[in-house]
Formats: sequence, C-alpha cells, structure tokens
Amino acid sequence: MSSAPLVRDPDLSRLLDDGYEVVVQAGHLIVRHIPYVTEAGTVQHGFLAYPVIISGDRVVSDTDHRIWFGGSAPCDEHGRRLPMVAPEVRVIADGIQADFMLSSKPGPSGYPDQYTKVTAYTRMIADQAQALDKTVTATPGAAWQEVDDNSPFVYRDTATSRAGLAAVHRRFRGHRVAIIGLGGTGGYILDQVAKSEVESILLIDGDHFDNHNAFRAPGAASLETLRERPNKAAYFASVYSRMHRGVAAYEHYLDEDNLEVLSGATFVFLASDDAPSKATIMDWLEAHDVPFIDVGMGVEEIDGRLTGLLRVSTSLPGRRSQARRRIPPPAPEHDDYGRNIQTSDLNALNALLAVGRWKRHLGIYSDVTDESFTTYSLITNEIANEDLP
Repeated sequence: MSSAPLVRDPDLSRLLDDGYEVVVQAGHLIVRHIPYVTEAGTVQHGFLAYPVIISGDRVVSDTDHRIWFGGSAPCDEHGRRLPMVAPEVRVIADGIQADFMLSSKPGPSGYPDQYTKVTAYTRMIADQAQALDKTVTATPGAAWQEVDDNSPFVYRDTATSRAGLAAVHRRFRGHRVAIIGLGGTGGYILDQVAKSEVESILLIDGDHFDNHNAFRAPGAASLETLRERPNKAAYFASVYSRMHRGVAAYEHYLDEDNLEVLSGATFVFLASDDAPSKATIMDWLEAHDVPFIDVGMGVEEIDGRLTGLLRVSTSLPGRRSQARRRIPPPAPEHDDYGRNIQTSDLNALNALLAVGRWKRHLGIYSDVTDESFTTYSLITNEIANEDLP
C-alpha cells in the first residue's frame, strides 16, 4: 500500500511533508532511508518499522513505544551499539525483515502520536550518522515517496498538502487541456498547467524548437538539444512529463483536416502566432462547445524602446460573440514580435494572465467579474478588464 491513500492522516501527512519516505505495507508503517552508523564506523541507510492498524485512510493505533530497525545494529558516532538496541528478528513482508528491536519510552504514556514516535527514533539514530557526515538526511524529499496511482504527478505535491488546499486542487481532476502553440507564451502556460492535477495536457505544434525559442521559453535548453532541432511539442513534452504523467505531444500544425485531435479536450489555450488558422480552430471549438482562451501580444519598437499590448480573450459557451470580436486579425506591418524580439517576461505575463483566468473559470480562484477580455499595456503598466463598468 502506498503512502498516498493515507495523506489525510495528520501524522503521516506531516511526515510526508517533512520529506520522510513513508509507506504502509503488510500492516506495518515503514520509514525508509534512515541514515545510521555501523559498528565499523561507516554511515549506511536502514529502515524503521512497526505494526499499525488502519481504519479507512487513518492510522488509528499502533502497538506501543517499540519500533524495529532493518539494517545492521545502529551505533553511536564511535561505533558503539546504542543502548536501546536489542537483537530481535521481525518479518515485515516477503523479502523485508528487521533484525533489531528498539525500545526508548519517553514516559509512562509512551509517545502521544505517530509523528512524535517516528521523529524521536529517527533523531536518536540519524543524529549519530550526521555527526560523521553532515550531508546525510532522513528526509530525502518527495522524489523518494510513492505516489497515488490516481495522481497525475510523478512525485508527491507537498506544496498543496502543506497549504491545506487538497480539496480545492481536486477541482482540476478530470480536466483535459490542450495547448496550441509552444513558441513563447504557450510554454509558460504549460509550465503552470503541468503543476495542476488535470488529467491530461496535449501539446500541439508542428515547428522546430530553435535558439530564438529557447530565449523566450521557460527553463534552459541545452546546446545539444538545440543542435537536434526537436519538434516544439515533443521537446516540451519530454521536459514536463518528468513532473506530470499526462503530457503528450502532437507534432503537427492544426488545420481543417486534423482538428479531431482536439476531441475530448475540456479546455483549450490558443497560443499560436499563426493568426490565419485561428478562425478555423475557433469554429471547431465553438461547434463542439469547448471553452478556450486565446492569447496575443503586439510589440512595437518606437524611438529605440518597446511598447505594446498583451491580450487574453476568453470564449465560453453562451458567450462566444464577445470573445470573437475581440480577437484581432493579423497585422504584421504593425508588429515587431515576428522579428523575434526577446520578450520572455511578456510571454510569461501573458501566460499567467491566461492561466489565472482559466483557474477562475474552474472555481479555483474567486471571481466576481467573469470577464471575457483582459489587456495589459506595457507603456502604462496597466491591466484592464474591459468587461467592468
């Protein structure tokens, strides 16, 4: 049994958030990756384990103050066996056996909770190892922890559990997002969406990822990657699938012949700078009742300085006309963005405005405006909601 179904248990949640590698297996709570000192004076890693009773997703009781240790006999920093250590074999599960019982009772009532018990024994053992090697730790972090099979993440999201926002973030579950265009703003949209619990994220782009893309995209592409000129969608999918299980790439441009790739999407971000193709895509999304956000940037160089406008247009079922009339046709003669002016900060801001609007649509954030059109003016440093009176 993984730790994830038990994250509602307050003690186990605290242990996981602290970075302990905790699982419940064969009726035992097991804490792995515990550094200890051997009789030879070297630092190794073992595990702590003790039997527990689980009710639903809570640990309702354990045996007593005792705990078992898997590894050789834990010692102090000089290689002397700790006084609380006694040889005693306990079979935890097939292939998992503890060889020592540890007994340290803090008072007549024992330990008040699971968290106190685990952390107390860990300190008694791991402090000796840290006296020899300050770099060792019993809390290696989320990357070591098992994740619920229902979670879209590759590793545990401790930020959400620490903030107590698990119920709010569950609203992402079941949503299937498509991002069309990964040249600039789309990459930053992905960076935020990949940190949510959406079911899937489909990345759509038929172009190569080149140097100018690297300078207006999140992260830092390697020189070797740029030499290979990967497809943009494939490149970003390879990066963000390290965090989110549901990221997939469609390595083609969209046109009237392949729009069915959007079937099943519950929300679409249009971040493509191919304005002529947007009308066809928007027609399909409207016909299939799919909500979407279109983002846009207009940047001009005037007297050696840049000015421009960022735009977020939101199209929802029943409110299509407001968005459609506010998505401008292409005007390359008035836009220096196509010259690849490096504006990654504006790309990021455009993306964050769009993602924030999407989260308000989902009910993640409070919203009393329900706006369909937002702009940011670079020259006045002003965000305007044009739906407000």
